Amino acid sequence: MIFRVSAIARARAASALASRRYASSQVTTTGGEKSSALNSFAQAWYNVFGSSTARYATFLAVGVIGAELLTNATTDALWELNNRGKTYKQVDWSKFDPPDEDEDDDDDDDDDDDDE
Repeated sequence: MIFRVSAIARARAASALASRRYASSQVTTTGGEKSSALNSFAQAWYNVFGSSTARYATFLAVGVIGAELLTNATTDALWELNNRGKTYKQVDWSKFDPPDEDEDDDDDDDDDDDDE
């Protein structure tokens, strides 16, 4: 069966396809100043890091290492805060020192040596 399409219908279909083709590349901003600031930041970031694979890979590696250092410092600080006075480096070890011997005992030992 052959469909006959009028010239008007073909023109409408062609204009709909043309508008779809160009609509995806158009950018509309509805956020005002916020959107333009974000857009400017994104463009600057892309120009510095995103335009080169090597720079992007370096950005990722440095970012991962930096995030790991920040996470490590944060968890250590929280651990120290929650276990204050209970960890090895925070214990007052002077409390566990043996008491000093009296000087009288030392004198007695010296006297015993003299008797011999």
